[in-house]
Amino acid sequence: MDRHIDHHFDEALAALKQQILLMSSKVESMVEDCFRALAARSDLLARQVTERDHAVDALEVSIDEQCIELLARYQPAARDLRFITRGLKIVTDLERVGDLACNVASRVLDLIAEEHAPLDLLPMAEIVQRMLKESIDAFIEGDAAKAEAVLKQDDIVDQLTTKHVHYLIELAVREPQGIRRIFPASSIVRHLERMADHSTNIAELAIFMVKGRDVRHKRGI
Repeated sequence: MDRHIDHHFDEALAALKQQILLMSSKVESMVEDCFRALAARSDLLARQVTERDHAVDALEVSIDEQCIELLARYQPAARDLRFITRGLKIVTDLERVGDLACNVASRVLDLIAEEHAPLDLLPMAEIVQRMLKESIDAFIEGDAAKAEAVLKQDDIVDQLTTKHVHYLIELAVREPQGIRRIFPASSIVRHLERMADHSTNIAELAIFMVKGRDVRHKRGI
């Protein structure tokens, strides 16, 4: 690249990073509010989460277009190329986390209609929220160590998922009349697990971006 082209590329790349940060911030806010709605049993907060989903969807489309334009116009190499191609993937994970936040908010509305929840999901939710924040930070900052720490937290979420699902199955057998409150809780557990999976995907993308090493499907091998 000559200096003129390089200057425009740097500006376009910086703008892309800002858009990814903006989308990340919106998704993190949705996740935080759906968990606040769960803790406070607030139908207002839950409904507000679902109303913000369209803005995240619009950002996904915009960022995809920016990534494709950067690839076509500037043909970047090395680390910049890895950032842009992984940027295309991270927005997909972020959009799906936003969808899952809406799903949790919907199930919170179901739980509010019942007298009490069958188990405390907030400790699991706090881990998931932390994973999302740290995976995004790792990607933006190019911090492989922070990304690897996210992968370890995913194992904890998997263990909690198994524990909660088994408990809810046993509860449904003992108290079949309570299925109206058991089903929403079970759905929230699964949605939290999927949020953690998407955060793990983002962390793996961060590792690849920094080290050029693909760690997908290789943990535990």
